[in-house]
Amino acid sequence: MKRILTRVPIFLLICMLLTTAVFADMGPHPSVSVSVEGLNGRTCYATLLSLSEGTGPYFAVDPETVQEGEGPDGAYSAFAAYRDADGYYFLGEVFNVTGGAFTWGYYPPSTFKLLLWFPDTGEYVEGPVTKTYAFDSDYRVALTENGLGPMEKEYDYAGQIFGFLLRLAVTLAIELGLALLFRYGLLPVLIVNLITQILLNLLLAGVAHEYGTGFGFYFSYFLFEIGIFIVEAIAFALLLPRTNPKHPSAWRAVLYAFLANLLSFGAGLMLYAAFPMAF
Repeated sequence: MKRILTRVPIFLLICMLLTTAVFADMGPHPSVSVSVEGLNGRTCYATLLSLSEGTGPYFAVDPETVQEGEGPDGAYSAFAAYRDADGYYFLGEVFNVTGGAFTWGYYPPSTFKLLLWFPDTGEYVEGPVTKTYAFDSDYRVALTENGLGPMEKEYDYAGQIFGFLLRLAVTLAIELGLALLFRYGLLPVLIVNLITQILLNLLLAGVAHEYGTGFGFYFSYFLFEIGIFIVEAIAFALLLPRTNPKHPSAWRAVLYAFLANLLSFGAGLMLYAAFPMAF
């Protein structure tokens, strides 16, 4: 049993070291998604007018350089010719929103106005000033006879709760199962893990909300997991030897904490890869 317990972490570490990551564009990037209700099948194009003159690779379009009729149905030239009363800029991105939704997935403006254009009538419809609220911001807006309504945030609370419960269930299954192999009492493991997993998921949710789920997210996950291991190692070293008088060594409890966190961390990575969820 001792040989197995010592070889498992060595094998897992070797597998991690042999894994090679390849990056082209260091994504992900901020995004804005908008669902427009009330179009009723009309052909419609959309853009986001920007408060700033540029964002990422996009810059304000000089209407003098645009020929009439450019873009599908002349949408590009129509947006370039539009003059916003507050001085917001057209950055050159045009989306066909006839299907009811679009996503600006590469450095959208952080403060913007939604602008719709209907090629059949040449009509413009402008939305209110809106600021992104997260790394990936989702909105729903309704088109009415009076124009565009408010930009309502679309946040997947149910998905986040499901993701948290799934990660918690997998972590508890791993750590409680391993505790049985070590012949430790389950109650201290359960209580400590409930505390640390709630804390870990709150921290990860904050990182994903502000910075997305790219490399920075996984690096933060790794650092948080180290912190969780230190906390659990101390707690288990104090609590678990009392639940197994035959093995009172604190270092054995620390080994348990290391193996449990290593396995739960690996499982967590696989869960995030299989069920990516926006925060």
